[in-house]
Amino acid sequence: MVLIASTAFAQQDPVLALRDASSQIEAARVSLAAANENEDRIGALSLSIRSLEDGLGSLRLALQASKAEETAKQAEMMSNREEFGRLLATLIALQNTPATLSVLHPEGATASARAGQMLTAVTPALRAEANRIRGELATLSALNSLHDTALANMQAALGSLQMARNALTVAIREEQPLAEDTVSQAGLAQLAKASQDLTALARALKARFPEGAGVANTENMRGRLPMPLTGTITRRFNQPNGAGIRQPGIVVTAPALSLVLAPQAGIVRFSGDFLEYGQVVILEPAPDQLQIYAGFGQVYVRSGEVLESGTAMGLLGGEMPDSAEFLAESGSENDKGAESLYIEIRENGMPVNPETWFATN
Repeated sequence: MVLIASTAFAQQDPVLALRDASSQIEAARVSLAAANENEDRIGALSLSIRSLEDGLGSLRLALQASKAEETAKQAEMMSNREEFGRLLATLIALQNTPATLSVLHPEGATASARAGQMLTAVTPALRAEANRIRGELATLSALNSLHDTALANMQAALGSLQMARNALTVAIREEQPLAEDTVSQAGLAQLAKASQDLTALARALKARFPEGAGVANTENMRGRLPMPLTGTITRRFNQPNGAGIRQPGIVVTAPALSLVLAPQAGIVRFSGDFLEYGQVVILEPAPDQLQIYAGFGQVYVRSGEVLESGTAMGLLGGEMPDSAEFLAESGSENDKGAESLYIEIRENGMPVNPETWFATN
């Protein structure tokens, strides 16, 4: 039975999937514990947080798959309970019937011989079926035990994840210089205020910074950029939203407060609030290209800052989901405890499908 199509867990034994996901989380927590001793504390924390988010995502999928497997097995056993009862009664009767009586037949010796042959053939089949049922019950018992352990592991990992995000926020604030170019920041805020949409803002930024970022070999990254966060694409390029409005970007849904990393090096051309998009980061990785990210709850980078690939740009909005909310997530924009990151990529001022740049598989 295919439990969750399009995931590796659909082909993997649910017990093994749960164990693998738990091992992934444990490795991430070990890495997280060592992050504070790393010379690049911010980079180490960022990588550990991403690893922990990935591990939690794997654990959620494994738990959902194993729960579905458990439910299916329970439903099958309930639907066949009368058959199981008859099987049990037959086995008990055979066990209690003396061997001399089990081959007697009122129609004589020939019929008794046939009955004996049939009994010889049927009994192994009945016992094989009983062994199969015993195996199903053992699997259910193992799943129940692993569920309890995995849920406790998930709860502890979510707590570790929140502490790691807090530590990353503090580390970034400590490293950032106190002085800011307030004139430049104020000018960008005014520019954003005067722009009616993302297209107007992108054009204004291009006019303000005509020289471009000048990062080399950007074209070689087409189709190979890592996704900025671990999530599910819930709206495709130019696909209408719930209000029927088409937007020239994609929407990636992920657990609230997920970490968003810069997929490649570039200059932050804008960082701040913009219309209904909330907090926005616009990254220029190369001349004539802008990457627009919207939906942050907290932004770590500033306008004019030069980022390396993998730099933490910020966290999604929302509140930390509890274990029940996290487990229930299905990758939908409407999931409780989930948030969305909107992504646009513009080349020469025109929006292109971001999926042509990112390794979305």
